[in-house]
Amino acid sequence: MPFKKTVLICCLAAFSYPACLFASQNEQQGGSSPLFDSIWNASKLYADNANPYIQSFSIIGRYHGQYWMADSEDNRDDGWENRRMYLGFNSKFLKQFTLEIQISLNDEFNPAYKGLYDAFIKWETSTKDFAASVGRLDYVYTGLERSTSSKKIKTMERALVVNLVMPGEVIGLYAKGAAGDFSYHTGLFSGSIKDEFTDFKGRFATLIGLGYNAPLFYDKGTLHLDYLYNNANPDNNAFKPYEHIVSIWHQGQVGPFGIDTDFTAASGIGDQSDIFGFTILPSYDFAQNLIVPGDKLQLALRYHYASSSDDYGLKFSKRYEQKVAIGEGDAYNAYYLGLNYYIYQQKLKLMTGVEYFDMANVTTGEGTATENVSGWNFISGIRLYF
Repeated sequence: MPFKKTVLICCLAAFSYPACLFASQNEQQGGSSPLFDSIWNASKLYADNANPYIQSFSIIGRYHGQYWMADSEDNRDDGWENRRMYLGFNSKFLKQFTLEIQISLNDEFNPAYKGLYDAFIKWETSTKDFAASVGRLDYVYTGLERSTSSKKIKTMERALVVNLVMPGEVIGLYAKGAAGDFSYHTGLFSGSIKDEFTDFKGRFATLIGLGYNAPLFYDKGTLHLDYLYNNANPDNNAFKPYEHIVSIWHQGQVGPFGIDTDFTAASGIGDQSDIFGFTILPSYDFAQNLIVPGDKLQLALRYHYASSSDDYGLKFSKRYEQKVAIGEGDAYNAYYLGLNYYIYQQKLKLMTGVEYFDMANVTTGEGTATENVSGWNFISGIRLYF
């Protein structure tokens, strides 16, 4: 393992262990550890709501590191990946505006700068019922798993269809609001993106979505309908080769038990096959206040099904199935079992998950025979942000 990665892992371990030990000796019942509170508050360099010009200035960042192992047929591979490393700042000013800039860091820090992760200005009304953002944005706007930030997803990686059809960072304008039990959002984005901004050569994409407080048979829950249209051309590199994407999804909660479901369909551009995906993601929170006040364990399950209208319309996931399985198929099943330990809410957690996957009618090229290809992924890592 490279020296810098080893040092980083050791530093994270050294950070977490004494904090947990200290907190376990604390007599506080519930809530969170005062030590963790003080550590995370240290990134808030300035805060004064009475100041009419600048209300706050904070250093922000994210680190996701994970060990992975993949196995399929006679192939096996494993390694450590610094999955996400972002660093930047967030500042609130003029009472209703927020400026945020984060850069992406290279693994070996040589050079350290990899590109912009996000850079935007957000305006929000004083009543918090409407907000609009413009700039470089993380696309967390369509479907169950893509609408959840990587800081808060319950699984180590998102499911296959999400990774195949949803974009990453985008340049554009996004707005959201709420009125009673209804919520809505919309966006207009450039079809092209570079390390920092865009040349606007890739035409555009537009988004619209509606949400409604619908508990159904849960104590609480929300129902969502999202639609993404991509008016692509050959210079489009911000969006995947799908013209229409529709997602219907629901999140429900009954005490410590939650269950999320998603139906996503996407129509391909040109020779790209139409695809469909279904996801169900139950979770259960248990064993709170084990070591740290406010900590908890969470069991997460996921079943994901994907199919394509044409033969060989599905590819294996980049992480980490393509390390051990090659070819394209037309039907996919995956079963995930994970355990998450929330040390300091979502801000510091340890996650482990194992997933069995199976792709039907896989071919590696024209004229080759088709077969089913199955295998396993194991991923374990740390998630933190401030």
